[in-house]
Amino acid sequence: MAAGLNEGWETVRMPLRNVLLIVVLLGSACGGSSSSELEVLGQRNTATTTAAPTTTAAPTTTTAPAVPASKTVLVPDQTTTSIPLEDASEESDSEPSVPYMPPTEPSEDTSLCELKDLWRGPYDPVRVGFPRPSENVSPEGTTKYALIPIDFPDAPGKPFEIEEAAQAARETSDYYREVSDGNFEVEWVLSDVFTRLSKPSVEYDPTVGNPGGSRNPWGVALSEEIIELVDPDLDFTGVAAIFFYLPKATPSNALINIGGWGHFDLYGAFGTDEGKVMFAHGGPSTHRTRYNHAFLLAHEIGHTLGPLDLYVSPATGDMLESLPMGEWGVMSSYQGAAKSMTAWNRWLIGWLEPESVYCRSAASVSSVEFTLRPLVLPGTGFRTAIISLDEHTAVVVESRRGLGVDWRLGDHAGILVYTVDTSVGQHQGPLHVQVPEGRSLGRIAGISWPDALLRVGDSVTALGLTVELVQSGEYDRVRISR
Repeated sequence: MAAGLNEGWETVRMPLRNVLLIVVLLGSACGGSSSSELEVLGQRNTATTTAAPTTTAAPTTTTAPAVPASKTVLVPDQTTTSIPLEDASEESDSEPSVPYMPPTEPSEDTSLCELKDLWRGPYDPVRVGFPRPSENVSPEGTTKYALIPIDFPDAPGKPFEIEEAAQAARETSDYYREVSDGNFEVEWVLSDVFTRLSKPSVEYDPTVGNPGGSRNPWGVALSEEIIELVDPDLDFTGVAAIFFYLPKATPSNALINIGGWGHFDLYGAFGTDEGKVMFAHGGPSTHRTRYNHAFLLAHEIGHTLGPLDLYVSPATGDMLESLPMGEWGVMSSYQGAAKSMTAWNRWLIGWLEPESVYCRSAASVSSVEFTLRPLVLPGTGFRTAIISLDEHTAVVVESRRGLGVDWRLGDHAGILVYTVDTSVGQHQGPLHVQVPEGRSLGRIAGISWPDALLRVGDSVTALGLTVELVQSGEYDRVRISR
């Protein structure tokens, strides 16, 4: 995420009144000090209600022709995955038969794999380890978020960009419906007009005007100006976070378009007429950001649920030193082919039940085999294996397929192995992907960087444990030895 709690977190804005209310059933405020992750990652029924008059303090630009500015509209759900999960059984018909196999050694109590977070403080809104977040957004039920298009005298917005923003919001809701196994519903409040700010875009500096004189890119003064403009016309009741959408015309040299801005505070970073919101965030308007805007929103919403940024700040591209998880998790990068939330973060949030987690202490492992169900597919069987070495380190194994939110992986399939260290915090690289020996660290078309999936016969050794993929089909048969 961009800025944090009181040091580099992004903040949330409340719902708007002159808005397009997007309800999607289902679904940066990174904590601690941070820099903008945006510059790092940048690569059925319709109901209407009358909205309050548009504010006169800052005239808006054009509205989306299909959505009158004076209406609030429920935007229907829209599936965005190219390979629906319900078709997964058909996709697997051609794969080798690898039936579910009980583990050769039973799983131990999963509490052994709830690694204690040794980094977070009592007021940090994000973390890498347990206990699970309690002050953050609930991982179950429905939570509201707001998305507000803004523009500037030097960068006017276009009508089609309103629908682009709405589409990104719909896709984000679809995303969380899937990765939460239907536990988390995102309800969007989307403004259907651009809100024109008072100054040209190049005159806004997100490091100026922050509480305590902080030079983090929080953009507090900018966010407060926008909220003040839209608050009379938008209803922020129950909104957890507010996101701002910049027009494509925003100059590349504008400071807010280089890394974005954001501020996050569990106890309310910004005030509205309807109450406080914990997070407000604006993303750059680069081509890669706009192409992946739904997943940028997914990343930032992830922070409101508790997980932290997995990249090292400042990240500098294709280097494991700065992107130790590469593009293998939305909290590391939203740009790659693999968009899923890692098994570790699903476990931390609470979306993986104990019966889905194969857990053992490393000291109890000699050689064990078991099958893993692809992470994207809910159902019977283990969906991840966590082998803990001590109270803060573990090796995690999960199965990946080109299905659902990971459809861009295509035919690439196998297991992903990574380490977790909960003594390492925000922007310090607590998770590290393990790359099989001999693999190139260059980019390969259609697969997330780096090429880290273990295929049949591949193995990696991490923290004294060797993980091997023995067979692969509808399940992956894994062997772990010490």
